[in-house]
Amino acid sequence: MKKFSGLLLMVIIILSIFSTNIFAESKIMAKVSQDTVKLNNKTISCKGFKISGANYYKLRDIAEALSDTPSKFDVKWNNEESIIEIVTGKEYTLVKESSDNYYNPNRNDYATATTSKILVDSKVQDIKAFNINGNNYFKLRDLEKLIPFDVKWDSTKNEIKILSQLPKNAYRAKSTYEIHGDNHLTTNFTRWKNQLSSYIVDNNDGTKSVIETNSLDKEKSINDIITIDIYDKQYNLIDSKKIDFELPLFGGFYSGKEYNYIVFGQENIEENDNKEVIRIVKYDKDYNRIGHASVKGGESFTIRPFNSGSGKMAEYGDVFVLHTARERYTTDDGLNHQSQLTVMVDTSTMTTLNYMGRFQDNHVSHSFDQYVLFDGNNPVFVDHGDAYPRSVVLTKGDTKEKSNIYKKNPQIDLFKIPGKIGANCTGVSIGGFEMSSKNYIVAMNTINHSLVKEYTSFDMIGLEYDQRDIIVCTSPRLKTEHGETRHIIHGRYIGSNKNGSVPQLVKISDNRLVIMWQEYSKDYKHMNLKYALIDENGETIGSIQEVKDFILSECKPIISDNNIVWYTNKDGERIIYEIPLD
Repeated sequence: MKKFSGLLLMVIIILSIFSTNIFAESKIMAKVSQDTVKLNNKTISCKGFKISGANYYKLRDIAEALSDTPSKFDVKWNNEESIIEIVTGKEYTLVKESSDNYYNPNRNDYATATTSKILVDSKVQDIKAFNINGNNYFKLRDLEKLIPFDVKWDSTKNEIKILSQLPKNAYRAKSTYEIHGDNHLTTNFTRWKNQLSSYIVDNNDGTKSVIETNSLDKEKSINDIITIDIYDKQYNLIDSKKIDFELPLFGGFYSGKEYNYIVFGQENIEENDNKEVIRIVKYDKDYNRIGHASVKGGESFTIRPFNSGSGKMAEYGDVFVLHTARERYTTDDGLNHQSQLTVMVDTSTMTTLNYMGRFQDNHVSHSFDQYVLFDGNNPVFVDHGDAYPRSVVLTKGDTKEKSNIYKKNPQIDLFKIPGKIGANCTGVSIGGFEMSSKNYIVAMNTINHSLVKEYTSFDMIGLEYDQRDIIVCTSPRLKTEHGETRHIIHGRYIGSNKNGSVPQLVKISDNRLVIMWQEYSKDYKHMNLKYALIDENGETIGSIQEVKDFILSECKPIISDNNIVWYTNKDGERIIYEIPLD
């Protein structure tokens, strides 16, 4: 009996050893990864495990993260044949999972080696993968060999960075300072514009500069410096400069023929007539300060400069014009009204030239967006008005007039806006203003105004979806007194399943321009960039073109080396885009 018991015990021990080996061969210990994963520069949520010292990540999480990039891929599961299919270049099809498992980082889990066949673009691939609770996990280093993205590891931060593929003629550019915000265009249309904070300049020496407002303290919500990053032809960062704000508010940047100008401002709630509310600073092309012109509260009736507007600048000889917005001193009705503010400066002496009182001759109130350019020595202004007038309005001035009267022609309503006077919602947004050999041309978007029952300052009642067509308004340069205007539609979106952003307008020559806009789905997902060449009359030359995976921003594009060039900040990184004109 003892002999039998001993034999039985030996059998049990042997079986337990074999069963342990079988378990060890089929199950591998997996622990939740604590490493940070970033897509480009944005931290993403991605389930991952450390298995045998390497990071493995959930395939569907990676596919979902990359779905909005040129590195997108779809994942399909063939249950009958037990095949995992990866299709590159295709948008990921989101699969709703029955449950989202929680994994405790302080506990060990177990993974099983995947026995399923793995196909990438219909080709069988030998990739090591593991299954945990029905989900497949892959090593990023293995995936980057088959899917167009790069993986970088930062051991000092325990950080994995996935860099999505860039489309042709797009360049990932480094920045001297951390990028805190995005500047890409959307279809979330605001009632009024804010001051532009993104600019790109061709330095005419083979380099380009990106100028934008920033903050050294990422915790601060208010910018207090201007950064200038300088790039060579390949968009390598070769130099940088920093300019501190001289006053708390930023009112715009302008690159002139010989000098650069930056506008600063500060509030004057106390209505102090002697307080400086606007400072226009003049720099040489290396950003050495030369001098400045000041605007006081009393002469401009200003308590909040640049309020609810996006000031623009232009120059002709020694005359510089800032066309912006302001909130004014309290009037007899107890209110502080908003309107445009136009400042003319003699740049040889940096002194102001014109009357800047409550009601300038090119008065627009409220003015929610402002543009200015010179036609010869005559400044031409465009405003987005919601009351007086309620229109996209053009005014032509005359620099020979140094008094309070410098309006040469009557105001022209380029686009009359329905609704009651002063209702802030207008259903239009301006994107650009240029001049051809024959016409003034404004690029904008607009809703179908017949769908609106009532315009208020907060809503357009009756309009279920703020969907807009892309149009240009033209007015003859030599016949502005007659107010002859045309509206030409370049992008039709009203009634479709897509939408168009606020457009950009770029001048190539006196007879050729480009109108550009970003296309979006109804759920606000960016799609292709659209653009069209237009002639001096605003008519399309040829067909509308589109570019996949390009993202348009608030930065006004420039023409450089026969390319349309701009940059976009998105998810903490800067991309510079080029569209060849030929």
